Amino acid sequence: MRSNYCRRFGLIYGCTRTVLLFKNYVIKLPSFRSWKYFLIGLLANIHEHQWWLLTKSNRLCPVKFYIPGGFLLVMPRCDTLETFDDWDYFDELPLDKKVENLGMYNGKVVLIDYGS
Repeated sequence: MRSNYCRRFGLIYGCTRTVLLFKNYVIKLPSFRSWKYFLIGLLANIHEHQWWLLTKSNRLCPVKFYIPGGFLLVMPRCDTLETFDDWDYFDELPLDKKVENLGMYNGKVVLIDYGS
């Protein structure tokens, strides 16, 4: 994801979703780049919401609010990580092994992007 990041507010344009960054929360919206990416973004939000509901795992960033159909998903904003080496920690979860998909939430490393 490319980032136009500032300390408290920002915008991240991913391939299939746009993420609005606020001080304490992020809002994930499907991309309006094309119809195809919009649909895939909807599915990514649906997938994250379903994984959260099914597992409530402390290794996932929690979903705080969701609009059915995947039109909007809200999560707490996490601190970013520079590096991470213990990928076995996430072995039972869907994971694209990139440090950009991880964050710190309540002192624990969590997946912040598990929509794929």
